[in-house]
Order: sequence, then structure tokens, then C-alpha cells
Amino acid sequence: MPPPEVGLEPGQTIAILPSTVADGIAAGEVVDRPAAVVKELVENAIDAGASRIDVRVEAAGQGLMEVVDDGHGMIPGDLPVAFQRHATSKLRSLEHLRTIHTLGFRGEALASIAAVAEVEAVSRSRDGGEGFRVRIQAGELLAAERVGCPIGTRVLVERLFYNTPARLKFLKQPATENAMISRLVGEFALGNPGIAFSLDIDRRHVFETPGTGDLRAAFAAVYDSQTATAMLSVEEATVRGLISPPALHRGTRDHVVILVNGRRIQHRNLVFAVEQAYRGLREPDRFPLAVLHVIVDPTEVDVNVHPTKREVRFKNEGTVFAALERACYHALRQSPFYELQATAGGPLLELRETAVVSGATDTQHARLSTPGLADLPSPASGGGEVEGSSRLPPLDYVGQLLHGYLVAEAPSAVVLIDQHAAHERVLFDRILHRLEGGEPASQLLLIPHDVDLMPAQVAAFQQHAGWLQALGFEGELFGPHTIRLRAAPSDMPEGRVGRVLELLLTDLAGERTPDRRLRETAALIACHSAVRFGDPLTPETARELLRSLAATHEPISCPHGRPTTLILADDQLRRLFKRP
Repeated sequence: MPPPEVGLEPGQTIAILPSTVADGIAAGEVVDRPAAVVKELVENAIDAGASRIDVRVEAAGQGLMEVVDDGHGMIPGDLPVAFQRHATSKLRSLEHLRTIHTLGFRGEALASIAAVAEVEAVSRSRDGGEGFRVRIQAGELLAAERVGCPIGTRVLVERLFYNTPARLKFLKQPATENAMISRLVGEFALGNPGIAFSLDIDRRHVFETPGTGDLRAAFAAVYDSQTATAMLSVEEATVRGLISPPALHRGTRDHVVILVNGRRIQHRNLVFAVEQAYRGLREPDRFPLAVLHVIVDPTEVDVNVHPTKREVRFKNEGTVFAALERACYHALRQSPFYELQATAGGPLLELRETAVVSGATDTQHARLSTPGLADLPSPASGGGEVEGSSRLPPLDYVGQLLHGYLVAEAPSAVVLIDQHAAHERVLFDRILHRLEGGEPASQLLLIPHDVDLMPAQVAAFQQHAGWLQALGFEGELFGPHTIRLRAAPSDMPEGRVGRVLELLLTDLAGERTPDRRLRETAALIACHSAVRFGDPLTPETARELLRSLAATHEPISCPHGRPTTLILADDQLRRLFKRP
């Protein structure tokens, strides 16, 4: 039997951990990678009222990480105390925690960083006096002395995880760690446009924001000027920021930045609220760019959920979700048409978005009436007919090209229409309206279709028989792995019924609440019911399709976000043909 530990009575097995051990354990919750160190130091700088924050990183954070700010600084007596666990200037009582406004408040970050690295901190208070410097290694204070320094604070972190080598093995490649740091500092810059941020990685200047308070200017510094110019403004009482137009998107959700009362948070449902505002305007695997500041009563949100402070809980999450979705939806009502324009380098054409289409008429340029999204009802309004001007300009059908494109003439413009995407949009609106109103529309099949299915699909058919009937599918089991269909949705060609049912049942497998997937289901049925690209259309059918498209809520794109319509304005044609 091993001898009893120091401080334990014979037979006693439970002891209070030494502070160095406790600090090392706690550090694992707060500091899991170099980006976490930068996050905590930058949050402290923001809370200190800094107007400028400079971040420097070398060797993916393994060499050093340095954050310098010009905030209010600390007096000599406060600086050593700041590195003790649960030491903070931001919180004095439990009641204060319920209305906390600062990013930090737990008093754990500096102690956690110092427990697993070598740290040097230099600070001087705005209130006057000398600067002070401390150096700490693995939680132990090595030096504390007065020094000359500017007002503000500089924290230098070196040899991160040198005393916890197991943690080093879990770090990613240097390029990945650097990318995380770059994205993190960029998010801070976007969330705080009134602070000038600069970031240097391995002596390379990554970006620098002006700190003027202009969010678009900060966005241009983090991304680029062209992207910043294209962003749409969100101006609501409780939601402000920028979101991208439908044609501007990325392959991941990493570019959706949501801040609650100035705090950058990770919240899947709120990101989904932003995505919902784009429904029908983007392709399924593409995601918008957004920087959105959400204002919530501090008493209605709990920020003390996790040591990293990235997760929050709302007292009424549904209200916040609805406000965020509605604000983005309103901004997207500015969403423009698609227009073909000549590139800067020559006569080649490129696809761009434009809010107006202009052409010369007599002595002035006449603008084509721009619809559309500006006339849409908000999610809260429940839809319905919209009064006012037409969503699409008047279109005179000219003909069909390549068995897939309709050509039409509009005032001062030529319009190309993707017949499949256009018909898909028409059917989607019709099917969705029917589903939301609980009005199934099915047609009996001339010959019943036997569809062979996988066991999971058969189970889904039995579990969701009522839902499938609401969609227009009627049938029964015809053997252990076969469904005999007697009726299908009225808009669907009979030859596609079996394939659509298979896709629906695959999608429904394991789904308990299919009614929440109305839009996805309507989009699937519309896509497989629409006229195909390559199908010839009679002039009468084409004209009816154009009339129906003009009556839809969102005529510029199909339910999957692809454009239905391209506009080549008269002035662009003149430029291409080098006419005056």
C-alpha cells in the first residue's frame, strides 16, 4: 500500500488539490489552443476601453502571442493580482452577474493562461503613475517591478503548453491554427468597428481596420472593398449589421458572425434564423456572409453558461430567432435582379446583380421597374397578395433557344429565362401555398405504380402516411418491400412519381416532425415536376409560364437559389456592339 500523501491522515483519501494542479485542470477548460489565448487577451483589451488593439503571433502561437492595447491600464497593485484565479474588476456581486455588460467576468482567463505558459505583462494606468511589469511561469510569479511604458497594457505569452506536452499533440497544423487566430481577430474587428485592430502573423501584416465606427469600412479591411460594397445593411430596432445579397456566398457557415450585446456567440439556431431568411434565394450547400449585432435585455440572456463564454441561453429564444430572421428578410427585400454586364477587360460577359436596369430613351435613361423582393410580405405577415407594382417588368415572349432558354423583350432590355428554374419557382409557390393551407391536390394514376423500397423507406411510409397523403401520395403496402401507388400530386408527371417518392421517404426516415420541412418538401416536388431543360415549349405554354413567374413572390430565383432570369440592358448591348 502506498504511503499516505502529505497532509492526509492515515486512511484519509480525499484531499484538496494544490493550486498548481487545480489551475492546470481549469486551464484546459479555458485555454485549449492558441486562438483561445488571443480571444481572452483581446476581450480584456476591449473591456479596458481600448481604441486600438494590436495582435502579433509567431509560429502559430507556439513562438509567441502578444496583445497590446491603449486601454485604461492597471495600477501596480492590480497587475500581479490579475493573474490569480477568480480575480476580476468586472464583478462584485451575484446580482451584478445578471446584468453583466463586459465580455470577461469570471476571473479565470489570465490565471489559466499563466498556468500553462510563460507570461509577461506590462501595464500603466490612465490615471497616472508608473508602469509595472510582472513575469509568470506555470502560475509562479518570477518577477514584479516598476518600468517605464505607455498607457495601456501589453501581454506577451510564450511557450504555450510547455508543461502540458499532451495538449501540444492535439493542436492542428500551423496553417490551421493561424487561420483560427485570423478568423477570431477578424470577428472581433467586425464586432467592434469603433476599435482599430491590426493583426500580424509571422511578421506578415494580415489586416488593419480603421476604427472609425463604420462597420462597412471594417468589413472591407477584413475581407475586401468589393465584398463590403455589395453587402446589404440591416437596420432594425434590435438587429443591426450587414448581410450578403443572395449571389454572394461561401461554402461554410464560418462567415456568419452573430453578436449578442456585443458578445460574439456560437448559436446554431440563430445562424439557422439567418439562413431561413435566404430560403429560396440560395443553393443548398452555400451560405451567406453576415455580421449582425443583436440587442437583448441583459436580464433576458444568461452568459454564464460555459468558461469560454461563447454559449448563451435566452429566456425567450423564439423571440430573438424571429427578430433576427425578420430583420434579415427585410434587408433582403433589396435583393436585386441578375444582369449580364461586360467585363472591365473586354467584351466578355459576366453575371452580376443589379438593383436597376437602365437604357436610353430619347434624352434620358429610363429605369426598368425593379420588383420583387421589395414588395414581399415579411415572415410575420403571413403572405397573401401584395399590392403595388409588378414584381417583374412586362415581358413580351420572343422565342426559345437551345430547348432550354426563353427569350423575352422588356423595356430597354433583353431577358433570358431558364425554363426549368422558372417553372420550378412557379410550382414551388403553388405547392407551398397548398401545403400551408392544408389543401391536398392529387390525381389518380392511370396505372398504379409499384415502387420497390428499402426497409427504412417502408417504415417511413407507414409512419408518415398522413403526411404523404397531404402531399398528394396515396397507396398501400404491396409486399414486404413494395408500395403500390394509386395517386400522386397533381402537378407531377407520372413517369417521375416513383423517384420522387423514394427521395421523400429517404428524407423522412427518422424524421418525427415532417411538417417542419414544408419548404424543403415543396422544393423537392417542384424540382421533379417542372419542365426539363431541353424540353420544347409551345409559344402559348411559354407565355403562360412567364405570366405565372411574374405572379410569384420571388421570381428572380428558383427554390434552390439559382437565378431564373438574366437581363441584358440596352446600354450594355450598345457597348458590346460599340454603338453610340
